[in-house]
Amino acid sequence: MQGAIDIPIWRLGLAYILFLIIFILARWKSLRLGKDLVHSVVRMSLQLSIMGFFLSYIFKIHLWYVIILIFLVMIFFAIRVIVKRSGIAFRGIYRLLFFSILFGGGGVLIFFILFVVHNQPWYDPRYFIPLAGMVIGNSMNGSALALERFYDDVKKRRREIETFISFGATAEEASSDSFRKAYRSALLPSLTSMTGMGIVFLPGMMTGQILGGSPPMIAIKYQIAIMAAILGSVAMTSYLILILEHKYFFDKYHLPDEQIFGLEKGE
Repeated sequence: MQGAIDIPIWRLGLAYILFLIIFILARWKSLRLGKDLVHSVVRMSLQLSIMGFFLSYIFKIHLWYVIILIFLVMIFFAIRVIVKRSGIAFRGIYRLLFFSILFGGGGVLIFFILFVVHNQPWYDPRYFIPLAGMVIGNSMNGSALALERFYDDVKKRRREIETFISFGATAEEASSDSFRKAYRSALLPSLTSMTGMGIVFLPGMMTGQILGGSPPMIAIKYQIAIMAAILGSVAMTSYLILILEHKYFFDKYHLPDEQIFGLEKGE
């Protein structure tokens, strides 16, 4: 089977007509999304173009420490996106997110490469970088949801949580409902996506492999495997974040930290 059909630059430019239509609709209905849309499209185009340029060189690198360094840089940028998207910042948040993504997402990635894909060498950039991108990207989304939902729910239920604590409950026990809501919110997008696969839509990785010439059954096996890795990384990373958040969100008396939640004493 032949590889994917190359798209000339001028035909790729036609795809931007769709962005233009969205921009016109947003302006017509006064959605105030024009600036965000332009910023997103321009940034996406530049980032993907630069990444495509660098990947052609990165795929020629077969030094494990260089690949690991690239992986750590990916985690760093993922953390910055999480903090910016959630709007939550406190002392130690970068350390919390780095530890959670490194051991949650990174642990699942290494297991997946060593025991599922089993490619040699394990740091082959053609496998490691794309798989790391999918795992870290989805872990990033799940982490942002878990962090934001837990923060918002604890802040909203502050009086209720303090009441539980006054009757002898620990911070973990008093905020268990918030934990469950946040954890469910982090997992739900991946679970919903998995439910519709194969019937409602064909996922991106599978479609890309088929367009690249891979037999459908091989593409399907890879897609099932990568979805297991994605859900596993989201579950592990989000769980670690929610567990570690108690250390930062609650003080030594098990009460919600007033500085983190922006509350005055007695509020």
